[in-house]
Amino acid sequence: MKILSIDTSSNNCSIAVVDENAMLGEISINYNLQHSVLLMPLVEELLRRLDMTPKDLGALTISTGPGSFTGLRIGLSAIKGVALGLNLPLYAADSLSTLAYGAFGYKGILVPMVDALRGGFYTGFYTFDKDRLVTLMEPVILTLDEVKEKLKDEKREIMILGDITLKKSEEELLFSEQVILAPQTLNIPKASSIPYLLRERIENGDADDIHTLVPLYMRKSQAEHEYEKKKGMLK
Repeated sequence: MKILSIDTSSNNCSIAVVDENAMLGEISINYNLQHSVLLMPLVEELLRRLDMTPKDLGALTISTGPGSFTGLRIGLSAIKGVALGLNLPLYAADSLSTLAYGAFGYKGILVPMVDALRGGFYTGFYTFDKDRLVTLMEPVILTLDEVKEKLKDEKREIMILGDITLKKSEEELLFSEQVILAPQTLNIPKASSIPYLLRERIENGDADDIHTLVPLYMRKSQAEHEYEKKKGMLK
């Protein structure tokens, strides 16, 4: 079965096609948050390069966030349209799990941290049990200091990954001898990771309901925050 996967949760507009045996193709454009312009033309281009048509697809996967509000809306609207038009099952994963899964097989604690604005970061704690990603802490919004506090007694190696490396200095991030920073190639979620992350659900046919599936925002948008601040609704 060939699966079309997309991730628009970050600046990276990522699409991929995988099957049971291989990642057949992937395109990623990590520049200037151009999802509304790039997404569907890139899907068409990738399918053309693979000598495929949409009718060759058997399933769809997507990352629902947290991340860029605009990117999430664009990605989810597009993939729902494809799912409805082709009557295909859709499987969704959160972007932090997707990011963590990119470090497949890492033996320590994976701590993806993605900018949530206003000093906070979307984050969760993960590790691998053989080939299975295990969630140790569900996605939350924390400051770097709060993450440090939660991990202060951790004896295992800790890998920090995500765009926090663009927001905080290396000195701030390497807060203990256990901490290492992921290489830059692991700091953006990639569409090709999602079908493998969701392999068990896909094999069991445990698809999401496209009518109720919504982005995982976890906070109000900047516009909503500024409006409430202006109206004196925030303390």
